[in-house]
Amino acid sequence: MDKKALIAVIVCGIIMILYYPFILPLMTKKAKVTEEIAEEVVPQKIQEIKTAEPPRPLPVQELQPQTAIPAQEVVLENEFVKTVWTNEGAALKTIQLKHFKDPEAKNVLNLLKTDVATEYHPLVIDAILQQTNFHRQRYHIAEHRADKIVFTVSLGDGINLVKTVAMSPGKYHVSMDIAIENTTNAETSASYTIIASSLITLEGEPSADIAAVAGVDMGNKRTKLIRMAPKELPSKNESMGIVWAGSTNKYFSTILKPATNDLIASVNAQPLNAEGMPTNEKTGLADFLVTVQTNKFRIQPHETIRHSYVYFVGPKKEEILGQYETLDILLSYGWFTAISKVLLTFLNAVYHVVPNYGISIILLTIIIKAILFPLTRKSQVSMFRMQQLQPMINQLKEKYKHDKQKMGKEQMLLFKKYGVNPMSGCLPMLLQLPVFFALFRTLQLSFEMRQAPFMFWISDLSRPDTLLYLPFSIPFIGNALNILPLIMTGASFAQMKVTPKAPAADPQAQAQQKMMSFMPIMFAFILYHMPSGLTVYWTTSTIFSIIEGIVIRKTIKKIRT
Repeated sequence: MDKKALIAVIVCGIIMILYYPFILPLMTKKAKVTEEIAEEVVPQKIQEIKTAEPPRPLPVQELQPQTAIPAQEVVLENEFVKTVWTNEGAALKTIQLKHFKDPEAKNVLNLLKTDVATEYHPLVIDAILQQTNFHRQRYHIAEHRADKIVFTVSLGDGINLVKTVAMSPGKYHVSMDIAIENTTNAETSASYTIIASSLITLEGEPSADIAAVAGVDMGNKRTKLIRMAPKELPSKNESMGIVWAGSTNKYFSTILKPATNDLIASVNAQPLNAEGMPTNEKTGLADFLVTVQTNKFRIQPHETIRHSYVYFVGPKKEEILGQYETLDILLSYGWFTAISKVLLTFLNAVYHVVPNYGISIILLTIIIKAILFPLTRKSQVSMFRMQQLQPMINQLKEKYKHDKQKMGKEQMLLFKKYGVNPMSGCLPMLLQLPVFFALFRTLQLSFEMRQAPFMFWISDLSRPDTLLYLPFSIPFIGNALNILPLIMTGASFAQMKVTPKAPAADPQAQAQQKMMSFMPIMFAFILYHMPSGLTVYWTTSTIFSIIEGIVIRKTIKKIRT
């Protein structure tokens, strides 16, 4: 491998090491700055995201709990989702997704945390008609069927509220209808605050897993996704055109979406403290809630205003998100979205024939290697020819050591005469890097990979293939014993044995080759904590590179003879 190719490989390795801990956060920060600049340029459409403490509310009358109404819990479910509701606040207390297991693959998945005590549950109306602590108000359950619950409450002064929730078969959402009735002879104006999401469960590390989210209509059928990580909270968004809000983790979301796009005035995301209470202080905790403030509306005498919502509570699978307008932007693979979708389509197609995503990844690797084999063969033959030309190159360097321009020109003529491309040595690796990064994002974010088993100890292709935990910790690795990175490292050293060697007479090439011997160790550290599906891909690719090397060595022997 020539000097330029070596530098390219080392740079690629450094980028892979630094991408997630350093480069990606910088890119995210830059993207946010760009968004804020865009918002300043078009103030009519989107206003700046505000993180300041919200203004103090006006003095209001506090509504006390109706102790005459006993506390009740009722169940609403379909074949996919089971929900438990309480009449205190007409709140959604628990969400069970029947077809999915928790992150440890032991119990049915509870999408909301059940081990944190809080009064602030999803779909609670927290403030209305200048009445605070309305989340404690007990409603009367006027109707309860298998697919429908009707809550009613009097707001006083001739204003009544009816909240109806229902579930349809085969859907991952709750339909909610809020009706506010004015029984008086005078017009009244109102708005209310409703909790869109609270205490969504974790699927991974909080810093990279969960976020408060909002969708903003940009016009021309474009919707912008705004993410607010827990460390950025509290945060208030008063963008014009907010069409939905909620929270998301790596694989699931809880999103409140009104039927009309002009209802939401603002979205407020607040941390929850250790007591489960909202706070405007940064807590460092991963628990938070997202509230939606409606625009003001008028209710004529003896009339009723109705607001309809869809509350999505399901997996971020493309075919499911596609059933809900604009929610598909919750699933994004970043720069490599196009490649990731192609890879996922292929993996799913193979999975329908052989229901094992590990086998799908192996077949994908074989196809990629087959496509790149002509380039790989050409690059290794070119490397061998470069080694043969090294004595002539050294003569040119000596002859034109005082004329770099002439030396470069003569060197290029030499390459052209013998059909050598000095950059072809690293071309196959550079072509694989976009696939590598796209596959990493696919395996990291695609719902299909969640808890997808392969074989033996590999039970989840979206996580490292931990066989066991050691009683001690190793620097930079930890105490998890992951086997695939070790197999990959051994295969990488074997691959080096079948790669064309630098001539002994060329000390520079020998030094470069010695440096390259450390690359397998570097890649072992890079991939050690990455999804096992990615390590399956890289290990399979390395094993087939060994086979390629054996075949190409036979070609090189023919060239020598």
